[in-house]
Amino acid sequence: MEHTHLSTRWFWLVLAVTVFIGLGQAAECLAFTVSPTALIFMSEQGATTPPPNQILSVDIDSTSETTLTNSDDASWLMVSPGKTSVTSTAQLTVAVNTSGLAAGTYNAIISVKVKRGAPTKIPVILTVSPSSQPPASVTTATLSWNPVNDPTLGGYKVYVGTASGTYSRSISVGNTTSYTVDSLTTGTTYFFSVTAYNSAGESAPSNEVSKSIY
Repeated sequence: MEHTHLSTRWFWLVLAVTVFIGLGQAAECLAFTVSPTALIFMSEQGATTPPPNQILSVDIDSTSETTLTNSDDASWLMVSPGKTSVTSTAQLTVAVNTSGLAAGTYNAIISVKVKRGAPTKIPVILTVSPSSQPPASVTTATLSWNPVNDPTLGGYKVYVGTASGTYSRSISVGNTTSYTVDSLTTGTTYFFSVTAYNSAGESAPSNEVSKSIY
């Protein structure tokens, strides 16, 4: 009987140790909630200012300090701080960068995790609407031409007019093979030609090109 009694005590001792270890592992997985459960941002294509930042609130079932981390899967999305020590509550700032984004809908996920527990995933939707602003008026025209291979070359002249073959403006641009003509009026079609010159005089004009300014 005494041998059986000792075996029973050893069994309960082992069982108690096993339960203690199991509770120690469970303590690493703290319960927490994140609100709101989704974020929606709206912007306009080409907007100079991004949408206002939004806040994620994290409430943790703990009275002792623990570690909070987060991550996201989109280059246009930023969450801060990325890692912080917290006791019962924390706030994460979520921002988006719409610079260079085309019109459309963009989706991402923010993963929030406390210690080594499973992450809570927050969907993020960014909608970029087409720009309501009219395209900027183009009041310049850039011309380029093939060089003249002549050691006596002095430079080039650009001729500008509003009727084919009739030029009201000439510009000496020096020894270069491209030039941007400015001060053009929107709603007008311009015609351009180029000549080369040296000390002996001026060449025949090049072929004519045109451009409508809007």
